[in-house]
Amino acid sequence: MILAFSLLVFLAVALGLTGLVVHRSSAGLRAMQSRLRSIGAGDHRRVGVSIERDERYSSIPFLDGLLKSINWGQHLEFLLYQAGMSTRSGMLVLLIGSFAMGGYFLGVTLTHRVAPALLFMAITGPMPYLYVLYRKNRRMKAFAQEFPDALDLLVSALRAGLSFTAAMQIVAEESPEPVRGEFAYTVEEQALGIDTRESLVNLSKRVDSLDLRFFVTAVILQRDTGGNLAEILENTARLIRDRFRIFGDIKTFTAQGRLTGWILVALPTCIALFTFVMTPDYFRPMIESETGRMALWVAGMLQLMGILVIRKIVNIKV
Repeated sequence: MILAFSLLVFLAVALGLTGLVVHRSSAGLRAMQSRLRSIGAGDHRRVGVSIERDERYSSIPFLDGLLKSINWGQHLEFLLYQAGMSTRSGMLVLLIGSFAMGGYFLGVTLTHRVAPALLFMAITGPMPYLYVLYRKNRRMKAFAQEFPDALDLLVSALRAGLSFTAAMQIVAEESPEPVRGEFAYTVEEQALGIDTRESLVNLSKRVDSLDLRFFVTAVILQRDTGGNLAEILENTARLIRDRFRIFGDIKTFTAQGRLTGWILVALPTCIALFTFVMTPDYFRPMIESETGRMALWVAGMLQLMGILVIRKIVNIKV
């Protein structure tokens, strides 16, 4: 009964999402075809086109209103921007719901029980969100790696006699992504009339990088107190490279601890799987008996605690 109900719910959600995507895609395609036909027919009547920014979190009105009411949409939109993804927050929420239902259905199919199915649901549900976090961290690391070279280019432009805005423009044109895109955004803000201080603060908010905050703080202090900006930025770039060198030394010194953590996590799991495959009768009491299942849950919790402790030991901040 539980399996049939879960299957019906999962199929209903999947069909609903598929139908919604198809409907939205076909509606956009019909609108584009209609506009192309009007252009091809020589119809020069005025077409109402909105030039305002689309601030919707989702094309579904109900989901858009829900995200605005609980203030999750802005956080998710900002996270997606930092990850360099063009997906809307509403689509991310739908993906989280779909993965959660898929995990529940998988858990019910494998175990035929509600509690393990809810556990599978809790594991698979956050996967899209975790993937976005992974993309964000990878993009921020790429920014941090390219940022010292961008500072060197900025210092060279300042010493050549260019203004700070013109030097920022050169960085926006010559640097690789994602440095180029973020600096170009800042230059565009300044071109639209936003104060340099405010545009730099916005840059530090968009990019989650401590090195960039050093740069913004140095520029703002120089504009308030004066001084040689090129020399200040050169020292900032040297400081950032020294931090990268220290990070490398820390990774070298903590490599043994991190390897120990991986071994301690993988060894019990691999032995359990090997025993279950090679001698299923020997391992079956751990699954079928209440005491064995309780021992597995306790072992899993202890494993998780060990992971957190080892992570705390090897995670040294500079």
